[in-house]
Amino acid sequence: MAPDAPLLERLAQLPAVPVAELIDLLERMPSLATDPLLAGLVGVDEGGEPALHPLLAAVVEHLKLRPDSTCYGALIEALTGIWNAAVRGAVVARLRAAGLPPDDLLLRLQRLSPTLGFQSENREWAQQWTADPTAQDVQLVQQCLVRLLLALRGLAEARARALTDPGAHSPRERP
Repeated sequence: MAPDAPLLERLAQLPAVPVAELIDLLERMPSLATDPLLAGLVGVDEGGEPALHPLLAAVVEHLKLRPDSTCYGALIEALTGIWNAAVRGAVVARLRAAGLPPDDLLLRLQRLSPTLGFQSENREWAQQWTADPTAQDVQLVQQCLVRLLLALRGLAEARARALTDPGAHSPRERP
């Protein structure tokens, strides 16, 4: 018996799910509060009416700007953002523990790794980040977590379709 493929490999084997399909799914759902992945992002406003968490609304609006992108791409972007924040936090903790002055922190981070996000970000963001790295990365991680949940929801819909439609199984994919 073959071992299970890693999760990302299995997800990559699903048919591409355009973000536009995810947006359509979200708009057709009678209540996001009943979805196990998204229920925590729905609350109640002062009038007792269901209300979306502001981050959910913002991420959905951002996804609408790129309707041709895929849920798998959004998943990878979210994981990359979370990874970069985690690595930045670990590197900063080590550099501060070693006594690196705050003025040298950004320069050192830029030299250490171009993938930490400082090479591609604008100068203003980098300065804001060095002033309060935790606050900046908390916002990024929260947005990435919402993007991750939405991407997984879209991919789960494709998997559900494959499991419930006998003709939808690809040769690489098994229930």
